[in-house]
Amino acid sequence: MKNPFVYGKVARGESFADRKRELAELSSDILSGQNVILFSPRRYGKTSLILEVLERVRAQGVLTVYLDLFKVVSEGDFVSAYAREVARLCGGGIRTALRRIRSLLPRLVPKVVLRGEDIEAELEFEFDLRGEREPLLGDLFEAVATLAGERGKRAVVVFDEFQELAGWDEGERVQRHMRAHFQHHEEVSYIFLGSKRHLMEEIFQNKNRPFYRFGKHFPLGKIPEGEFAEFIQARFAATGFRVEEGVAERILAVTENHPYYTQLLCHVLWDRLRDERLVTPEHVDAGVEEVLSREAHAFHDMWDTLPLKARQLLVALAKEGDPRVEIYSARFLQQHNLGPASSVQRALARLLSDEILERVDGAYEFTDVFFKRWLRREFVP
Repeated sequence: MKNPFVYGKVARGESFADRKRELAELSSDILSGQNVILFSPRRYGKTSLILEVLERVRAQGVLTVYLDLFKVVSEGDFVSAYAREVARLCGGGIRTALRRIRSLLPRLVPKVVLRGEDIEAELEFEFDLRGEREPLLGDLFEAVATLAGERGKRAVVVFDEFQELAGWDEGERVQRHMRAHFQHHEEVSYIFLGSKRHLMEEIFQNKNRPFYRFGKHFPLGKIPEGEFAEFIQARFAATGFRVEEGVAERILAVTENHPYYTQLLCHVLWDRLRDERLVTPEHVDAGVEEVLSREAHAFHDMWDTLPLKARQLLVALAKEGDPRVEIYSARFLQQHNLGPASSVQRALARLLSDEILERVDGAYEFTDVFFKRWLRREFVP
């Protein structure tokens, strides 16, 4: 029997922990033409969420495009990747797609590539890397709106890990062309996903940047406890497990409702208990130790990359246990032997930049709840 808890990859269908409110709100945003900036720490399930949303609105006739920018490292890569998604949107056979793409993107040269054992035909694109890019980008950024207009439908374009674009977009040329075209597309919603809050805020909240105030900000939080507890109990029950009272709540207290670690801990428990098919609170504690053992190597690697002052600050925060502690207060600095506030400020900036800490409503929270547990186990008496 297959383990019903999925972690480390996109969760779909029954494996997706229902974010009912978010699904409904994002679907409504797309149907009304709203642009959305969605951000969360890594492993919060934003990609799983948006793919579920796209499936839902696609069933209502919306044209959908999804582009992951995580592996896109240059403007040329971006043009090719976006053009491939536009070609998929054209539909029909390869000949039909070729004809339509030549009309939509006349400055690109499409070629048919055969891949895989089934000799599946795909389109790839060539263009003059030294040529003028403005007309080419203009064609590209109008293509989805043109197809939506021709078919009398709404469309949505999703850019996942959008903050990666800023790393190679010299002079913000691509972003400026995007904004210039996208702002006129009433029938297309653009959704920008990101996992580095400080970079996403810089892109969309800095008035000197092209995408300043371009859409609705949608910070993705943790799944509500009641909703997540129901999901845990239902997934165990569907595979014949009995879960003692309070177990789901105990799991969520340990993981602090973190989507990735909740799925991981439940996955471990399911594997450990597949024979007896009974989960007790004591089993949860044993499962936590196994997760910490599994992740210890990664935590050690992370720890080794940090300067001394950043390590000291993390241990101090782990000891305090209160994310709202005043880290520049004399009491905090003296109690944890952190030295002057200026050195703590530099350490904090490093930890925020590395996404080890995140500032949420004035508090400094660990983005990885099990890394915090590991610190407490290793360094807190």
